[in-house]
Amino acid sequence: MGDIWSDAPARVPRNERPTPSQIATTRAVVEWYLARYHRTADDPGVAAMFLDRERVGAFAIDSEALQRGDDSVLFRMLVATAMFQRRQDVQILRILRRMPAEDVAEVTDAASLLRLVDQSRCERMKSNDTLISRCNLTKHPRTRLGCCAFAPRLACHLKRHTVVLKRYGHFGKVPTSAALALREAGVSGLGGLYRDVLRSSGSPFHRARELERRLSAIWRVSTKIACMFLSAVTNPDLAAGRPPWEQGVDWTHFVVVDSNVDAFLASVGYRGRGTYEARRAMVQRIARRIDLRELDGRLHSYNPRVVQQAMYLFMSATNRRALARDCSHEGPTACAKCPRPVRFRCVLDRTQGKPNRA
Repeated sequence: MGDIWSDAPARVPRNERPTPSQIATTRAVVEWYLARYHRTADDPGVAAMFLDRERVGAFAIDSEALQRGDDSVLFRMLVATAMFQRRQDVQILRILRRMPAEDVAEVTDAASLLRLVDQSRCERMKSNDTLISRCNLTKHPRTRLGCCAFAPRLACHLKRHTVVLKRYGHFGKVPTSAALALREAGVSGLGGLYRDVLRSSGSPFHRARELERRLSAIWRVSTKIACMFLSAVTNPDLAAGRPPWEQGVDWTHFVVVDSNVDAFLASVGYRGRGTYEARRAMVQRIARRIDLRELDGRLHSYNPRVVQQAMYLFMSATNRRALARDCSHEGPTACAKCPRPVRFRCVLDRTQGKPNRA
């Protein structure tokens, strides 16, 4: 896979070059992650999570269909992935598990969503642009039902979706926006989008950037959400079987930077720029200095998404508290076995009576 961060070190700001201490600490955390969570049913946010009905309820998809890249399962997975915004994973998983199967079927069927658009009398959902810029979908502050100022009396599937998805008021636009974005791109489903990008000229890295850009055209699909979905369908070391979009795309580009990754970078002294690209680049540079194959021979030597997953889970107190396999449940004796630089940064360290931090 290509590496866009191959410029001479002099072109990288000093405070964005990983130090030996940052690399050593991260490597120890990666070892912790590989020993505790990698390739287990408890690893959050990776492809296997979306196969598990006990974790995601009726949003669960079939493993073989995922490996084939079936459009229906990819679209369902994209909608489920978009739910993981600005809320703790355990809260989102609770919402996914509790959603009735008939509601899940409606919000994850692209063809049905487009039929609802075509049947609607509302002009503000006829294109992805008007849906994003002109639809003022929200929730009524008292009833918590979906409503809008433009056509308050008009029955609308978006108003229904914002209730069943149980997120903020305008989140009900997400599934329909995804369906419209694909139709307006002139492709047949997400698989068609992938094939269209592969046919374009350019390197695997540019194809990765293009996939990220196109998904980010969907309402509320941020760079973080796009990378979370794209890594699940491209990254061979975090896949459930062979990922359907592995070929022709630089999957090392897809790094998911969230508040937990930010907290880890801050804890090891990152003082660089706060942009997504700068933080992604820092994770990639650290990952370049950690040979994962030395830790697990089944892994690729360079995989920044695996390194980032270790950072994220290590700093996620809510995820770790909810999982029985986490070492924090073993008490201070287990904590004392961790290397001091790791223990010092652990959000659940029990060795010195430190309170569990959120």
